[in-house]
Amino acid sequence: IASVLAPPGMVKLVPRPMNLMSLWKAEADRGEEYEYFENQGNDEEPTTSSGRTYKPRILVGSAKSISLSLFGDKKMPAPPTSKPEGKSLLSSSRWLVMDEVDRLLNVKKSRTDKSFKRHEKPAAMLAAAIARLTKGRVQVIAASATVGRPIRRELSRVLGLHSSECPETLRGEEDTSNLKRKVDNDEIHIGRAVKIPEAVKNYVLPVDGSTTGSLLTSAAFAAKTILSPPEQGMPSRKVLLVLTRGSDIKVHNALGAMRHFGINPEPQSLLDALEVDGTDRLMEAHRKVSGVVGLGGSKEKKNKLDSDDGYLLITHEDNVRGLHLDGLDAVIVVGRPGSPDEYTHIAGRTGRAGREGSVLNIVSYEQAAALASWTKILSVDFLPVDERELKSIVS
Repeated sequence: IASVLAPPGMVKLVPRPMNLMSLWKAEADRGEEYEYFENQGNDEEPTTSSGRTYKPRILVGSAKSISLSLFGDKKMPAPPTSKPEGKSLLSSSRWLVMDEVDRLLNVKKSRTDKSFKRHEKPAAMLAAAIARLTKGRVQVIAASATVGRPIRRELSRVLGLHSSECPETLRGEEDTSNLKRKVDNDEIHIGRAVKIPEAVKNYVLPVDGSTTGSLLTSAAFAAKTILSPPEQGMPSRKVLLVLTRGSDIKVHNALGAMRHFGINPEPQSLLDALEVDGTDRLMEAHRKVSGVVGLGGSKEKKNKLDSDDGYLLITHEDNVRGLHLDGLDAVIVVGRPGSPDEYTHIAGRTGRAGREGSVLNIVSYEQAAALASWTKILSVDFLPVDERELKSIVS
């Protein structure tokens, strides 16, 4: 997305450990010299210093690939980027953006959590180094749909802040003027960072979940009912089936069960479908906004998953974060998700951009009671249904 929206040559991808200072080697070979950071002058306009022009640079990559590029590991004779150059690069950083930050850091679920791992993750080492070398000058933007006190406390620790200086939570607004006002006035957001949209209806189908076979049988019946041909002239339905960690069901086993029960259209693994499709939903949306084509696609190309054809895609709980599927009608969740935060990510795949959506949770009778206990935390109502009512849960 950054490469689509930013000016040419500004963004470089770090897919694997490499010498970060050589990414703009082509510009250097042409005799172009740029300052990485300009301390004086208008920060939003290019300035000159010592005859060199300030030009922003954006590095995009996983925390692991960037950390290994700078620090190396025990298997490498030396880091790909020399230590003096790496130190210069980190000390000149102005912004650090961490997406899905609750996955990038070791976050305690509570102050007494004994399972907390002290081994630092790559993102933590990278953020700590940048904060130390920039002497707190860097602006850190940590994004997640689920932000709470534990992640704020962990961010404070990593950045070397006092516990009273926890980063504040800022919730996105559709009206950008409201967002700017919040930033200017240092307004504090209270509550969950992102909520499940009101247009999403949450249902619970309690079943005998004593075996994985019983869960899969119920999931197959639900999928077949929801995917059954709607009224004449209506588009086919699109359904995502999510397997939670607690269900202990593998994707290939779920695929086999769905095919055994004759689900139509033929079920597919989500990762396989996206690989065959070969395009990214969000990047295509940005191309439409920016009016550019970019690499890997064109504005005229119609995505298979964006068509009116229905589908049943199957994936694991760990793969749904940040996923965008246009027009997804329903999400079937097999088993209880690991936490309310995980449920927020799963339920957020449908009901996007103001559309209506449905989430059907297929759980055991014991898990149904546990799921109902999240009502107050998530500010949603879990509506109990039986198999005879499944056809009516999708409008």
